[in-house]
Amino acid sequence: MAKQQQRQNSAKQQASASGQQAPKKAAVRGTEKKENIFSAGKNEFIFGRQNFIYMGIGLGLVILGLAAMSGGAMPDPNKWEPERIYSFRRITLAPILMVGGFVMVIVGIFKKDASTSTVIES
Repeated sequence: MAKQQQRQNSAKQQASASGQQAPKKAAVRGTEKKENIFSAGKNEFIFGRQNFIYMGIGLGLVILGLAAMSGGAMPDPNKWEPERIYSFRRITLAPILMVGGFVMVIVGIFKKDASTSTVIES
């Protein structure tokens, strides 16, 4: 700390001896007060809270559909059991869950949020 003060003092003395002004310290950046994480002053998110909720539900449905579709290994490689692979859960339920999840994500992307409004500036 003492060495920094000595360097600053010597820099000021050199600047005053050569007729130059001493370098000024940088201004401290003001902090903006944020109301919430979805509207941070000038930098606003494209999606609102409701959009993220819809997209999260859609992602959960897609993951649930993938989990419902997984598995199906035959315990005995010499015996074929079609009911393991061609079950209702894998053939019907899992694709319905996944398509529903994709639709929910699309709804989350395209839904207009009441708190966000687009203003065209000219």
